[in-house]
Amino acid sequence: MFRVQKRGGARRAPKSRLKENYALSFENMSVLIVDDSENMCRILTRLLKSFGFKEFYYASNGQIALDKLRERPVDLAIVDWHMEKMNGIDFTLKMRARSTSPDPYLPIILLTGFNDIAKVKVARDIGVNEILAKPVSPEALYGRLTSVVRQPRPYIEASAFFGPDRRRRAKPDFSGPFLRRRDKRNRTGGHQSGAGPRSGPGSDLGAMA
Repeated sequence: MFRVQKRGGARRAPKSRLKENYALSFENMSVLIVDDSENMCRILTRLLKSFGFKEFYYASNGQIALDKLRERPVDLAIVDWHMEKMNGIDFTLKMRARSTSPDPYLPIILLTGFNDIAKVKVARDIGVNEILAKPVSPEALYGRLTSVVRQPRPYIEASAFFGPDRRRRAKPDFSGPFLRRRDKRNRTGGHQSGAGPRSGPGSDLGAMA
């Protein structure tokens, strides 16, 4: 199951571009929205409904979200960085703790009002799949969703890290020159981080390379 006014205001994208680009169907996927702002939850719900989502769950902080996930799995979580009791960073750390997590492979999109590279690295290093800066545009949100579905990254387990590969996957149809020596190596597969139906009920920050 799959799981916007300053610091939460939505920017409207041109309708023609949206209709042309929104080709994926999310109607069989569920999403958990974790945010302590009711306004943000309403706006995210409206945007996600326009993409085809029909099944929604909500939590006002990370701890409530963890409790809900132990009762019911979802396909995707969209989580705010700043919340009382348990924020989005701590929630992600809990989700990536394989021995205690209700779903360590859950795709997580982190919402943040920050737009600096240092914050991106923090999110990347704790296991977030995608990061999305506020204010959220329909196109940016849809872009993160399609990245999770169409270009899932393999999960990596290391001594101090478990989560989606922190390097972007090479595009299979890329025909340009390799710019890094490590790009020439064949990358081995692992558990894919893609979101998709399970059984049961405008920023460059998303490029976490």
